[in-house]
Order: sequence, then C-alpha cells, then structure tokens
Amino acid sequence: MTVKIRSPVTLYRSKQFFSAFPSVVTTAGGDILLAFRRAPDHRWLLGDISEEDYNSVDHLHFRSHIAFMRFDAGLRERSEPSIVPVHAEAGDQDGNLFLSSSGRLFQYSFLWYPVTAEICNKLEAAGTSVISNDELGAGYIYHSSYIRFSDDEGATWSAPIETPIDPLVKPCQWPEFTGTAALKGRMVELPDGALSLAGYQAGVDGHPHQVVRTFRSADKGETWAIQDGVRLAREEGALQEPTLVCWPKGKITAFLRTTNNDDKLIIAQSADGGITFGSPETVDIVGHPYDGLLLPDGRLFLVYGYRHKPMGVRARLVEPGQALADAKEIIIRDDSPSRDTGYPSATLMADGRILVAYYIADGKGIRGIEASVVEII
Repeated sequence: MTVKIRSPVTLYRSKQFFSAFPSVVTTAGGDILLAFRRAPDHRWLLGDISEEDYNSVDHLHFRSHIAFMRFDAGLRERSEPSIVPVHAEAGDQDGNLFLSSSGRLFQYSFLWYPVTAEICNKLEAAGTSVISNDELGAGYIYHSSYIRFSDDEGATWSAPIETPIDPLVKPCQWPEFTGTAALKGRMVELPDGALSLAGYQAGVDGHPHQVVRTFRSADKGETWAIQDGVRLAREEGALQEPTLVCWPKGKITAFLRTTNNDDKLIIAQSADGGITFGSPETVDIVGHPYDGLLLPDGRLFLVYGYRHKPMGVRARLVEPGQALADAKEIIIRDDSPSRDTGYPSATLMADGRILVAYYIADGKGIRGIEASVVEII
C-alpha cells in the first residue's frame, strides 16, 4: 500500500472569524459541501496577534453560527460562505453534515445560550453553574441539540428538529432549555434505510460522568426517537463526541473520545444495528475526536486529531477483519503550531481520493479550515 498526501489547501480562513469543527460530504455530482462553526474573532482589533494572545481559544460565542460552502471537484470555491439559519437566542457549536442515499442532506449541532455578566454573577450566587471565563465572554448555559435537513443540497433547510430527551436526565430548571444530548460525529444509514446518530450527555441519573445516547429515525429523518435503554458509559470517566460506522451487514461501531484514559480511543460494538451495544473498550490509538469513512472496498479510513507533539491530524487504513491498533498510522499533518487543532472530517471524492478537512492555525494564530487530499494506491 502506498499513501500519497497532497499539499494542504485552505478552504476558508478570515482574520475576523474563529473557524473550527468542519464537516465535508461529496454530492452525487462530485461537488464538495463544507459546514463549519464560525464566530467573530476579536483579536483582529489588536493588529498583529501577540504571543500572549496567539493561543486564545474562543469556542463559545454569542454570535457563533454554522457557515456553509460549496466547492467543485477541484476544490475551487463556488460561492461565498452562507449562514445556515440561526437560533434566535443560542449559538451553534458544530457543523456536522451527512448525505443520505436518497440525497437528503442533514446538518446537526448543539446550542449554547449566552447570558450577560450581570445575570451570570447572580445565577452563580444562587448556586447555578454557568460556563464562564475571560476568553469565552460573560457566561453560557447548555441549551439543546437539533437536526435539520435539506433536499436541495443546502439551498434551503427544514425547521430544526430537537432531539428527544433522555428520561433519566433531571429536567432543567428552565423548561425552555431541554438539555438534549450534544451531537458531534458521523450519522449512519442502515441497510433498511433507517438513520442512526449518537450524542453525549451529562446529568444522567445513576451515571457520574457523561454518557452516550443513540437516536434513530425510520422515516428519512423526519422524526427521531431515542434508543431506549442504550446508554454507553464508563465508571472511570466521560464518553464524548461519538461517531458511528455502519458495516455492510448492519453492524455498528461507535468511536468515542473519553477522559481519564491517556487520550486513547474507546469503541463499542453493536451487532443489531444500534439497538444494543456491548461494553466500551479501550483501543491503543491516541487522539481525538474520530471520523470513520467506510470505503467501497470494505476498508475503513479512520481519521483523528492529534494534540500531542508533533500536533496535527492522523489516520489509519484498516483492512476488513484487522484490529484497529494493528493498522499503520498515517501522518496527514504534524505541523500545527497550536494544540487547538484537528476535528477532522473525511469524504470520498468523485475520483476515488479522500478529502480530509480540519481546522488549524496559521503562522499568525488565525484558525481556519484546511484540507488534505489522500490518495491510496
């Protein structure tokens, strides 16, 4: 096997925006669709970014939204970024695209509700925990997750569909915030046409850490139901940012980020199309989060961020039946100047090559969306 990695290309970068968490899919006509989280990056007001501000991370912002772009097969931009319809009160976190066999395009994310410093201080004084620090703005409360779809490749979108609530989660003190499981990772389509998606959630009764919940749609994404009884959990730490891979006969593997595990991959297997999963188990692969692209020949292209020196993006090409850890590691990028990088997404291009999109800082510390084309010979 020979792997060729082409020089990276910049899909989007602007000094006025903090761009991250990309997702890419390939249309039937060969175009590449890209969605990513974008929010104002106020550092540009200072001129050249100083060393002390270089690694400023701004993953929560009251103007955070999903930007959407289209490229031709040669990765030439077809139009300026558009903004997927935003929530009136809350900010988006992840792009997350999936294109079903019927041509229906899905975009899904989770939302943060911003609050002013005054309200934040009063809530904390009353015992309510609010995410807040100098870099992230005043304060943020977890809001909910949603799924929406488009039947014209992103020209128009359905109204957002909120994911179902886990019955074991204590209701939020504000009924306006349902607190449904955060969605980050690849959706899959099963042999019978059903769709399956996983999210991760804290506050589930009986579980001290975040657990993974799965959702299923039997009507092409029009409605979604929570998979009753399926809760992937670890006593030692949280499970986060799940992505799914559906094998040809309906077996599903969940690839999971976790805590308290030396940044090693956790997987869980389902032999019944996601109805039930086995216990999570550790695989000796370091990185996070993961995206798994099943190739037409049955091999799995597993790509993941790598936030240890040298930082960047890595992948493994796994043969059918091969143990994941036995597959040779492929270094796609190892030149990131910051740990705040990665979150790769892979798609099979029309010519059979693989496009891997990720976010990475340039020499000035400006986060942007770049991509590498991987050719496997």
